[in-house]
Amino acid sequence: MKRILILMIILITFAFANEHENLQKDIKFLSSEVCFGRSISRDGIFHAEDYIINELVEAGIDVQLQPVNYRLNLVLTTPLCVINGDTLRPGYDFIPYPFCPPVNKEFSNEEIELFDRNALEKIKDSLSLGSVSQVRRYLMKKSKKKDSGSLLLFAEERPIISRQSNQYAHPAYQVCESLIPDTIYSVYVMNEVIFKKTRTNNVIAVIEGITMPDSVICISAHYDHMGGLGDVYYPGANDNASGVAVLLALARYYAETPPPMTLVFCFFTGEEQGLKGSWKYTRNPILPLKKVMMALNLDMVGSGLGGYGLVGGNDWPSDVSIFEEIREAHEMGQLKLRSNSPNSDHFPFTVKGVKAIFFYAFGGEQPYHHPDDIPETLDWETIENTVLLMKDYIKEKSK
Repeated sequence: MKRILILMIILITFAFANEHENLQKDIKFLSSEVCFGRSISRDGIFHAEDYIINELVEAGIDVQLQPVNYRLNLVLTTPLCVINGDTLRPGYDFIPYPFCPPVNKEFSNEEIELFDRNALEKIKDSLSLGSVSQVRRYLMKKSKKKDSGSLLLFAEERPIISRQSNQYAHPAYQVCESLIPDTIYSVYVMNEVIFKKTRTNNVIAVIEGITMPDSVICISAHYDHMGGLGDVYYPGANDNASGVAVLLALARYYAETPPPMTLVFCFFTGEEQGLKGSWKYTRNPILPLKKVMMALNLDMVGSGLGGYGLVGGNDWPSDVSIFEEIREAHEMGQLKLRSNSPNSDHFPFTVKGVKAIFFYAFGGEQPYHHPDDIPETLDWETIENTVLLMKDYIKEKSK
């Protein structure tokens, strides 16, 4: 009996170590230069897709692909921004606004419209817009073709890249406010972009339940990210290689240990461009949505030992109580419940009437949509806790 117990401990320890190594391997590859920010720049998203498919197939899981069409304002070469003769760093000091058209011009002081945060907030309030991002888009969209001869300059604490799903006529750049001089004499900008249609794929894997096959839990994570700005790319280690790695860990585990209920693993594309992949899936599900007892979405679960935010958690107290018991048992920090919001891939499920919660880790300092979102600064304990949290929840739901 003692030998059996020792053997079990050895096997559990080995499995845990193997899982940890796989999590590190997955995140390091997905956030590497090979995947180049997991957009269509240098085919990075297709390298990531191939990797996910190969890992699932190697685990003995059948894979289905679901094509998703969308448009991107794709940066072709490294953009430039030179203020009063000082050259700034793309991705760190500045970014072309993601809807910025092609531009190659030196603008004089009279041709520049500078907006700091306070100015944008005042416009937001006066127009009853929902966010500063909407103000920036409003300023670009309301511009006439003649305005392409001037430059919109948005002063930011830290330029954050966002979805690139449109292109407007008015050139616009976001620049670190600390680098904008009191007097601007000239700004030279160069931005070579093309607005194009693209097609990438949702990667879907189903593991059928052995005792409750008609009860379904969907677990999702988006694998796309922000691509690159010429030679500078956005690794996206936390957002969202971390969620993808947890999903792969769960898929490998349940391929060897079949679950009671059916699990659908959804590796979504196009999340950064407006939840394109999850909208496509919920309109064309692999299994009927009426069978889904819960949809769990994992996005940015790699940084922060403070606990987890649960977007949509306010709507499902009975399920949250299960997560709360698990959290307390394993001392995983706190759970912060938030109202539902269209901020990740859980949202289309809720629109279709499916119970869904979006999980993210909080308490860390991992930069968001930034070239420094790298594996070396992740909280690996948080990532492993996320795997455990999902496993224990599935176990409790099967009782």
